[in-house]
Amino acid sequence: MPDSCAKLLADNELTVVFIESATAGYLSHRFSVSPYSGDVLMGGLVCYDVSLKKSVLNVSRQLIDEYTAESLEVTHELVNKSKKMFDADLHVACTGLLKLGGSETSEKPVGTFF
Repeated sequence: MPDSCAKLLADNELTVVFIESATAGYLSHRFSVSPYSGDVLMGGLVCYDVSLKKSVLNVSRQLIDEYTAESLEVTHELVNKSKKMFDADLHVACTGLLKLGGSETSEKPVGTFF
């Protein structure tokens, strides 16, 4: 799947950058091994721990406290911060709940990704 996505981006002369939390660099890695990586992949930033979301990407503590680090709102903010940091055509951010003991609820169970 990443090869076909990378080819589509290359065919359309588009670049992509990833801001990854739950995937911990997996998306960037998958695109990096594509034959089209040099044409499309600008890079990625892994912010697995909430402290990096705050210190490196300047996501506000208030936003994280209100919605949790694994939320649609924080994921949108990661995209917004990416747009200020990187000159790419596409900005992809992902967060999610991988294990018990985080911010899971009945509406947002373990396995939820944003």
